Amino acid sequence: MYVNFKKLSASVKDDNLIDPQEFREMMACHGGSVFIDGLFRMFDRDNSGGIDFVEFVTSLAIYQSKARNVSDAEKQRLFFKIYDSDGDNEISQMDLKKMLNSCFLSNFMEVSEADIEELVQATFQKYDLTPRGTIDFQSYCKNAFSHKSGYM
Repeated sequence: MYVNFKKLSASVKDDNLIDPQEFREMMACHGGSVFIDGLFRMFDRDNSGGIDFVEFVTSLAIYQSKARNVSDAEKQRLFFKIYDSDGDNEISQMDLKKMLNSCFLSNFMEVSEADIEELVQATFQKYDLTPRGTIDFQSYCKNAFSHKSGYM
């Protein structure tokens, strides 16, 4: 795994860090950059703008639900960062729309704006919203992790 990490982290700049461009190349991004950028934020656990080997291995383990030494709170924070596309510590309807569009696009799926809007509305109905109509971290944790269906 380290050999592959080393190759990837040197593909743009040989600095032992995977930068956003290298991460997009690794993920074979098909235009769904909001989703890929969200994953990058999850992997970049210290928000340094680069992913070192420890962050890479730990985040892979978390993403694949195999990290035993990472607290649930840390896992929740990392998954929340995927959906918070603008980094304002809240998930807005626009954040979720961007994420859904990006996920569908990266998987070569065509979904109408009306269907995406319906998904967003259905999702937001499940959460206690802030006065601004957004999902904060507390509400996200309470609802997204209260069942086994996923992280949103």
